[in-house]
Amino acid sequence: MSGYSSRRPHAEFMQVWEEGYVGTTESFVTMHMQGVAIFSGDGLRKPDGALDRAAILAWIEAATRGIPYSRLRLQRAPLGLTPPAWVPVPVVEMDKHVRFGDDDVLAAETLRRLIGWDEGALDVTAPLWRLRVTPLTDGRVALGILMHHAGGDALRTLKFLSSLTTSKPVTAPPTADPVFADSRAPRPGALPILALQNWWGASDTPGARWSAYWRKPVARRARRVAARITRRLRDRPARPVTVHSGFRAYPGGAVQEAASAVDATMNDLVVAAAIDAASRGDGPVRVRVPVLRRATEASRNRVTDAAIVGERMPQVADLVSSVRDQLSRARDASATDDDALTASARDVGYATLVPWLSRARHLLGARLEEVIVLPASLPDDELSTFALLYDDKLSVVVTAPATTPLEPVLDDLGATLVGVGVR
Repeated sequence: MSGYSSRRPHAEFMQVWEEGYVGTTESFVTMHMQGVAIFSGDGLRKPDGALDRAAILAWIEAATRGIPYSRLRLQRAPLGLTPPAWVPVPVVEMDKHVRFGDDDVLAAETLRRLIGWDEGALDVTAPLWRLRVTPLTDGRVALGILMHHAGGDALRTLKFLSSLTTSKPVTAPPTADPVFADSRAPRPGALPILALQNWWGASDTPGARWSAYWRKPVARRARRVAARITRRLRDRPARPVTVHSGFRAYPGGAVQEAASAVDATMNDLVVAAAIDAASRGDGPVRVRVPVLRRATEASRNRVTDAAIVGERMPQVADLVSSVRDQLSRARDASATDDDALTASARDVGYATLVPWLSRARHLLGARLEEVIVLPASLPDDELSTFALLYDDKLSVVVTAPATTPLEPVLDDLGATLVGVGVR
């Protein structure tokens, strides 16, 4: 028996909302996740100051061996009979997933270059991740990270970064058993059979299987199949990048103190700060804030967006209180918005805070000093905000149209995050 046929076919089918992220070229490009991890230079450079490319490649290859996301690619079923699925690849070509840049600086205008966006979008036929290692002129090293929302949310990206790094400054690469060593991608046309097997194995009785199938109306299933078949006809090209981003860092303790002063969480405070900065006295605005789906749901994306509405108030504490109450209702699925305020609010973008790790991570002995994650903004967003808490440092990144000056926005955010009070 050949090695191909002796391995089990493996496929992880996408959920409905994940499938939408790869439905058109425009949505595929829009839903890239982008970030930059900044490391101290020691360990990543040779004695002459040049990047130790061989050591970095060996480390990344060893570390990603055990990360499922790094070994899966997208595969579509014939005639759109099933959702797209993630299937394992036999070999990951590291030179296509790890790139090296020339000397650069860390600044707002270089963020996307450090991430590697100038090399284009990810290759949809390969695992959806790419890293770019760039020496910085101040001696540090930037690790640009490009991933995709179809494969997971921001927490998945941070888990990926955790797997690339170690808790202690060791120089030996991490060891991991290769994932999918006994699995293979299904043959063309086999996805419908695997989907049928999954449906059959998910329930114990014919009645339960029948109930599970009819839980989704036949008309809705037919529309989804038709949408997959006509996907190429409906395809829209990606829009040119017409946004820019800026970032600031604050002591985590200072932000926590400001949040505690108004009986709120740091996330409540970040969302309120985003609303305040976007409103700027021009009326109420609406921001998308991710909240966790129910814990029993099996999905790579366990979040859904809640619409939080507010506007600049004389007392920032009052806005924080309103945000806290709205988020609480959203988590309980009992949101009851102020109809008048909601009706007049304009959609501006996305805002959230993700707490990551309280202790430093390392790569080849180099300390991870800061992580800058760009918000998951849509092409028409006016202002999106992403904050990451790592090692008692809160990194706040905003993305807005290129015509929007970012310094006043970042100033407004900082005033709320470290100085809640009367304006």
